[in-house]
Amino acid sequence: MNRASRNRAVVTFALVASLLFLGKSARVMADASQEVAAVEQLKAEALKALLRGQFDQTNKLLGQAAGLSHDPIVERIAGWTSNFEQQRQEFTTERHQQYQKAVDNVKLLLDKKHPDYAIDGAARAFLLADDKKAFRTEDWVNTLVEDSIKRAQGYDQDEQWIKALRIYSDLSQVEPAVPQWKDKLKLATRRVRLLALYTPDVLKNLQEGDQKERDEVEALLKPTTQPSAKAPETQPAVDKDNETFKIDWHETLRGVQLEMLWDALVDAKTNYYRDMNYKKLALGGLNGLQTIVSTKGLEKAFPKLADPAKKAAFVQALDEAVASNKDATGDNSEKLALRTTLMKIKSVNRDTVELPDQVLVSEFADGAFGELDPFSSMIWPNDLEEFNKTTQGEFSGVGIQIQSDEDGSLKVVSPLEDTPAYKAGIKAGDIITHINGKSAKGISINQAVRTITGPSASLVTLTVRSPDGRSKDYTIKRETIKVNSIKGWLHRPHGGWDYTVDADSKIAYMRLTNFTKDTGKELDKAVEQIKENGSKAIILDLRYNPGGLLTAATDVADKFLKEGVIVSTRPDRDTGNQPTVAVARPDENDTDLPLVVLVNQYSASASEIVSGALKDQKRALIVGERTFGKGSVQMLFPLAEHTAYLKLTTSHYYLPSGRCLHREENSKEWGVDPDVKVEMTPEQMRAAIDARQDLDVLRDAAAAAPAGGDQPKLEDKSQKVEDKTAPKTDDKGKAKPKKDLLASDPQLSAAILLLKLQLAGAHI
Repeated sequence: MNRASRNRAVVTFALVASLLFLGKSARVMADASQEVAAVEQLKAEALKALLRGQFDQTNKLLGQAAGLSHDPIVERIAGWTSNFEQQRQEFTTERHQQYQKAVDNVKLLLDKKHPDYAIDGAARAFLLADDKKAFRTEDWVNTLVEDSIKRAQGYDQDEQWIKALRIYSDLSQVEPAVPQWKDKLKLATRRVRLLALYTPDVLKNLQEGDQKERDEVEALLKPTTQPSAKAPETQPAVDKDNETFKIDWHETLRGVQLEMLWDALVDAKTNYYRDMNYKKLALGGLNGLQTIVSTKGLEKAFPKLADPAKKAAFVQALDEAVASNKDATGDNSEKLALRTTLMKIKSVNRDTVELPDQVLVSEFADGAFGELDPFSSMIWPNDLEEFNKTTQGEFSGVGIQIQSDEDGSLKVVSPLEDTPAYKAGIKAGDIITHINGKSAKGISINQAVRTITGPSASLVTLTVRSPDGRSKDYTIKRETIKVNSIKGWLHRPHGGWDYTVDADSKIAYMRLTNFTKDTGKELDKAVEQIKENGSKAIILDLRYNPGGLLTAATDVADKFLKEGVIVSTRPDRDTGNQPTVAVARPDENDTDLPLVVLVNQYSASASEIVSGALKDQKRALIVGERTFGKGSVQMLFPLAEHTAYLKLTTSHYYLPSGRCLHREENSKEWGVDPDVKVEMTPEQMRAAIDARQDLDVLRDAAAAAPAGGDQPKLEDKSQKVEDKTAPKTDDKGKAKPKKDLLASDPQLSAAILLLKLQLAGAHI
């Protein structure tokens, strides 16, 4: 082969080699491109599954994506989801175990002849069941429900109101679509309320009459693993000084007047959000009075109810009033019949059972406005202070959170920062043994609150026993206490909050407990601190938040929105109350940090306005469970020169999407549905609340231990706190490991996961 031929051969070989190389490279590039596409497809499908709440599928798909790509970011994301899925499986297993335990308890209680408590267990099992319809149709459930209905009817006849109330409460849970149980529950609740207010000793006797069976049931369901010391034959009597703390119904109804009631009835007829007539109000009010007469035990407070002739005469007058109001037609006729009824009943009452006028007025009002909705009611003069506490976020007192321990002791949960109690040196875990020299042993929380609070600048003396056994008297001057509505992740020593829940990903946590006039300002300060700390995302926790002021809700939503509708209101009829629309406006202090909002079935009213607006405007992901469905607007109508008010529902809230927040009797759609549904059992909720409360306690930096155990390291963001709902030892007597809050709260864990994914670049 000559040189030219050889050169041509070399060139040909080189060309072939180049073509082969290029072809291989093209195939490699094509394979790589296909691999990238496959990874992206897996990631997209994983995120879709995540939003459907299919966490197991999300974990599987991201695991496949990580295996294909070997991308450190994808592998990290897959690791996060794998850890969360492992935790979720633990919670799911725990839920199934709790369900089976509830079912087993039902069968045990039936076998031991405790059917009243067996239906309690069935209601609990119903809430834990994966398929509630299937659960309700099981034969043993049918048999138990039918037997419980008969037993409740028998308790009604025997005037065993507490037992009837418990069964009707359970039936309304197992059969939520049956309105009869709600009506029965409402009546039984009213009877128990009457006894609690007017004859608490009678109610106490009813409760004590059931105590033996309660103790037997408790012993069956929670047998001790180790023998306990024999209990004393009798419990020590409550200190006689406690009698001074009892709330007299005369004080509760102080200032109640008939003209207040009449003006309130007129306001209700005119301004209620849907058509209302005097006839319905009259019949409801008369029903309230009939309930007094027919509730055994009230004769202890009102002796003339024990006189058969006088009682019969009063009942006859009530029956005649019912008939006359039913016969009335047209607004004027109905109004006249109602006015005549009030005058006549007041007169007949004086000649027969002699109920005090304020009792007659209060109970007629309770029955009348009970015909409207649960949120329309009277605010009597004695209720004003408590009402202002909830809406203004202020009260006059010393500034402590208290609870009643199992032995009846009054324990300090936490002092509030910068308050008289905190400055005086009262600490978490202290026991208040006396208030103004009177024993505080065994008194109720309401009694304690009413006694410790009082006019600003007045004095109260608290005798406090510290955990080391030393007692000291603190004479403290009451001040106006401002209760902050926004809390962070961890209470710092000496006050203030650490908002960082995940230091590595720089995720902040805020909990909004209610909506007060200062909530907007508090939010501004919290967000400013969060930004200064370098946080890149926020979790806003609205769980258990009952609501508050509409203006506060719109302020909070506006903080996260630059434009668009927040909420609108309108009545169902023309009442003169004009529809309203609240719109977000741009502000230089607005924040655009990624946001997840936590909600549950106890998030209501203003909480639903905020979460609903942020969801509809695509500003935040909502995590948790469907909210309460309190979407009604209440207005205050002043009575008797602002000494009392009618709180009346005048319209409903509507989200930007047009959805009505309110849950009506037969609603199938209400509240705010989460983007990512994460359910929690009652036990899981309690564990998370206990863990959360432990972090909320305000302690000195040098404090050796909190009230319930070891002092957490306050600088450690992953606090180890005791799961207080679980036994401290296992079956073998060994100490159980403590849980941190994230291990107790799957909803919070899900929120952190979602924000981590967003910060890593996932488009959720």
